[in-house]
Amino acid sequence: GCAETPSAGIGAAGLSAKDCAKFSSLMADPKFETLGRWGSVWRYSQHAGNRSFATTVEDGRINFSRIDDEPWGIVSQKITDPLLSGRTIRYSADLKGDVSDLVTHGFGAKSGLYLRYGQGRATSVAEHEPNVGQWDWQRVALEVRVPEGFDQIKVGFVYQGGEGVLSARAPKVELLECLP
Repeated sequence: GCAETPSAGIGAAGLSAKDCAKFSSLMADPKFETLGRWGSVWRYSQHAGNRSFATTVEDGRINFSRIDDEPWGIVSQKITDPLLSGRTIRYSADLKGDVSDLVTHGFGAKSGLYLRYGQGRATSVAEHEPNVGQWDWQRVALEVRVPEGFDQIKVGFVYQGGEGVLSARAPKVELLECLP
């Protein structure tokens, strides 16, 4: 009858504009200014062995490139918030690639967005196009539903290709319920 119909988006999702604004600010250091410094939110990891990937920062973008033999490297940060539990998130960034598909490992050649969520090894590794070859700047996104009871994700970038470089800028994590 006379009841007000909830509007699409924030009202219908039960999240306030304040909740959405707070969540959108959880991505720390999106210009990679602290990368490589003590206390940085950005962490580097790789398969094993000696450091096999270089990271440089220039004008608010990270350049991630292969310098040795290990199959993959990751630069990521952890985001923790109770609003993650049971919600769908979108992780996005502008990517530019020059990533060779010639690899000597069995993981497959790809590079791009990295997103880990939920129990065990629920991980999205460059599950988007493009993720190998050459491409100019474009916005790329991954969307996943974080299982109930989990309040933490890891977001970042993976390099698993052959020779080349992956560049990224303007990473962003959003709750789908907060988008217009």
